[in-house]
Amino acid sequence: MISKGEIPFVRLLIPLILGISTGWFWPNKFLFNQSLYLLFLLLGIFVVLLITYKKFVLYRAKWTIGLLVHAYILIVGYTLTISNTQQYEPQYFTHKAAEVFLVKVTNEPKLTGDILRFESEVTQSIEGKAFSNVCGKLLIALKTDSIHPRQFSYGDLLLIPARFNEVEPPYNPGEFDFRAYLKGQQIYEQAFINQQQVKLIRHHSGNLIIDYVIYLRKQLVDKFYKYLPDKETAALASTLILGYRADLSKEVISAYSKTGTMHVLSVSGMHVGIVFLVLSFLLKPLNRNQNLRLFRAVLMILVIWFYSLISGFCPAVCRAAMMLTFIVLSKAMNRNLNTYNLLAISAFFLLLYNPFYLFDVGFQLSYLAVIGLVYLHPKIYHLLYIKNKLLDTIWSYCALSIAAQLATFPISIYYFHQFPLYFLFSNLFIVLPVAAIMYAGIAFLFIPWPVILKPLGWLLSWLITFTDNILFYIENLPFSSLNGIWINTFQYVLMYIVIGCLIWAGSVKSKYAVWCTMLSLIVLSISFSYQAVLNNNRQELIFYSLRKNTAIGYINQNKSYVITDLKPSDKTIGFSIKPYLDSRGASQNKISTSSDSLVIPTGNIQPNFMQFGNYKVLRWNKDFDHQKFKNSLKVDAVLLSGNPQINLVDMNRYILTSLVLIDGTNPDYKIKQWKQQAEELKMPCHILKKNPAYIVQL
Repeated sequence: MISKGEIPFVRLLIPLILGISTGWFWPNKFLFNQSLYLLFLLLGIFVVLLITYKKFVLYRAKWTIGLLVHAYILIVGYTLTISNTQQYEPQYFTHKAAEVFLVKVTNEPKLTGDILRFESEVTQSIEGKAFSNVCGKLLIALKTDSIHPRQFSYGDLLLIPARFNEVEPPYNPGEFDFRAYLKGQQIYEQAFINQQQVKLIRHHSGNLIIDYVIYLRKQLVDKFYKYLPDKETAALASTLILGYRADLSKEVISAYSKTGTMHVLSVSGMHVGIVFLVLSFLLKPLNRNQNLRLFRAVLMILVIWFYSLISGFCPAVCRAAMMLTFIVLSKAMNRNLNTYNLLAISAFFLLLYNPFYLFDVGFQLSYLAVIGLVYLHPKIYHLLYIKNKLLDTIWSYCALSIAAQLATFPISIYYFHQFPLYFLFSNLFIVLPVAAIMYAGIAFLFIPWPVILKPLGWLLSWLITFTDNILFYIENLPFSSLNGIWINTFQYVLMYIVIGCLIWAGSVKSKYAVWCTMLSLIVLSISFSYQAVLNNNRQELIFYSLRKNTAIGYINQNKSYVITDLKPSDKTIGFSIKPYLDSRGASQNKISTSSDSLVIPTGNIQPNFMQFGNYKVLRWNKDFDHQKFKNSLKVDAVLLSGNPQINLVDMNRYILTSLVLIDGTNPDYKIKQWKQQAEELKMPCHILKKNPAYIVQL
């Protein structure tokens, strides 16, 4: 295919990805300024070569044209990435002093508790009587009044105080990197304000099409809640069909995640494909002549993109919509397109539209899954020959599920740290119910008569409940999923190398392919073994960085102990504390409160004094206020916690320590005082609040 030129966009996609990656990881203002001139230079050389193609017999050196085109696309990718990074713009709002910002709401605000969150575009900065046009995105968290909460919608123009903070990085190892996630959306700053500080200037000043689409989606979501008897099923119907996940419970998300059916909740290629099949069936009468076929194609493309827009316009949906657009057009014009080239075309144009899609996990998962389906499914399916049609259909779907999982399990483990063991059964058992839900749900959206909507809503609710019960049952089976799996970037890349070598060895039957497979497997095994040995011999102490709480973690040979003032059910444990323990291979976790006494194999933990091996920690809290010491006490670290009334100068007289730690349970003004005192005493001091966690290798 490559030598015959059947997949030109696959070849062109590679330099585009390299250019975007270079602009993302190694941005340089000087190179960006020169890249524009270089693009014009390469374009001029390309035109000259085309004109002199025959004269200088350039067809004997076709690689020159190819090299030029690839270099041009690489620079285009780099230039697009830098130019779309608003942070580098001279008009970026952080570059100008301001008292007030004029912002435009750019997405549908979501209310969680009493906090209304939404993205906004800063359009003007106001300093005194001076107005400046600016650009840049700002994430806003608005604290609403519990009695009279204010509601805002897409396109609203607001005046807000010009107070913002940079999005913070993860301070604890293994913690979710929210800053990197927002960077892919070009959001670098966030603001926390009260609703009394916001003034509404104008409603609905955004894009009219998007405004209407959001309004229509809300009406359709309300329709589900009106006619479906249960709120949980209505929330799931809104998610499955419209991609509206705001009201989905954590239990349902967990069930779909642990059974390997999370793709059902994310509106993706399957959903767009079902819409395509429904449209193909309904518009079949228009397939009579060429003019009607073209009209049918345009109509189908418009409806597919409208559905993509109404379901959130996520990368997976865009990929499916782009591919189906080319499929519909090719069929209307009686042309055949190579599937791999079709995939590359969709990725190429989507990355030109938004180069940051490349770093979106959904985008990566979507394309890896489709590549797996296209390439691996036929190979897996033909491993078995089954005469019975029903069993053959079941095997075909099993092969489909295996192909998708094989292509995506390294990236799933790398980002989500879990693998569903029963994915084959869960996908097999829900394929028919989910298809029925999609068809019934699409019909539900278009039917206007309440007489039909009530029984259809009951049927839809029953189908969703039936599907949920299957997944809940599978989730609760023993060993339903492997959780807490952590691999590093090297292992992640190596896993895909192993998969590639296995496919190569199975396709080519070459001894070199077999040797490469064996070598990559050996290296991967050594890497996992080395990591297991490290984890088994690991002795680490971590003082976590928490905003308003305190936590100390101790790892000793795959066992961990956490001393914290948090409740075991607090979500902070799962978000900030447990990921580090899982990443270090700690399979047995024991959590105790700060006031408990605990005996551990290599030490002893008391409310105010802790010993981990030979490392001694004194927790200085209010119990030590006005406490007098007869003799000096020597410890490795002192943890100031719970806002004690202590002066470091006084403490230094009777406590001998090489480190002072200050956690998040202390007020900011006190932390500032202690930091200044530590600097005057030249005493090593580490502040845990809004700073990286402190790790001690024992």
